[in-house]
Amino acid sequence: MLKELLIAFAIVGLCLALHITVMVKLARWLMVRSRVLNKQARIANDTFLLMAVFALIIFLHMADSVIWALLYYVRTLFSDFETSLYFSLASYTTIGYGDVVLPRSWRLLGTIEGISGVLLCGLSTAFIFAIINALFRNRNVVDESPGPVVSRVI
Repeated sequence: MLKELLIAFAIVGLCLALHITVMVKLARWLMVRSRVLNKQARIANDTFLLMAVFALIIFLHMADSVIWALLYYVRTLFSDFETSLYFSLASYTTIGYGDVVLPRSWRLLGTIEGISGVLLCGLSTAFIFAIINALFRNRNVVDESPGPVVSRVI
């Protein structure tokens, strides 16, 4: 059981490192581009930016699930990669249908993947919230009309 837990925490560390690396690089890119983005503060640009960020975040979560699925497949815990990926996505998103289960000695991995998925989704949500908050502040700076940002959004 200790071996399985160590492997699980190594995978959690890898997924966390992947998330943090991509988010830091994206945040730095956005900060460098902020002058251009401030000049182009239009709803269409903001919408496209958020769509791109959402796509990247979804790709990150898919990459995490693929990493877990590769572990399941390489360890031959499932017969094929599709089943490994299916189980991984169900565990990562904490849906857990129960139609596919890990062998008894490895079953803690599914729960650890679920906890990891919840925490990484929370990290992604906080990151998206920070970007949306910056966009609202940007609209407030660009928009010269008086009043709070909320009154212009509604």
